[in-house]
Amino acid sequence: MRPFLRRTRWPVGGPTGGMSSVILRTAVRLILPLTFLFAVYAALKGHNGPGGGFIAGLVASVGLCTYRMAYGDRAFHRLVPLHPRWLVFAGLGLAVGVAALPLAAGKPVLRSTATSVHLGDADLHLVSSTAFDLGVLMVVVGVAIGMISRLDEEAER
Repeated sequence: MRPFLRRTRWPVGGPTGGMSSVILRTAVRLILPLTFLFAVYAALKGHNGPGGGFIAGLVASVGLCTYRMAYGDRAFHRLVPLHPRWLVFAGLGLAVGVAALPLAAGKPVLRSTATSVHLGDADLHLVSSTAFDLGVLMVVVGVAIGMISRLDEEAER
């Protein structure tokens, strides 16, 4: 390889990854919990209104990708120790299971059911579509993390 074509800098800041900006790292510490909180809100709000697992997965993925950009690959893998493939498999299993479960009762696919659990003075309202949205969220996060990991591997070559 010719010396003028050789890469002299790492694609995201150093051999361990991550950017060296103190401002970015401080901002990510504040932003990451807020993105997760908003993702939970979007996921729980979605079964009765706009939102749901897909939007929540995108929001959570943006937070995780920003964390990876700021802190690097090693810190990211400490935060998310699972391989993205397992998130996708578990999410697909949950979504397909919840979608097909009504077939056992002779109802159409994706038929949503609801129940309430009494917890002392409060009632907890459980809906099967929330579990489906959780599966979709896991698939979206797994795919996004996998794509970012793969792109980072290609950039380091």
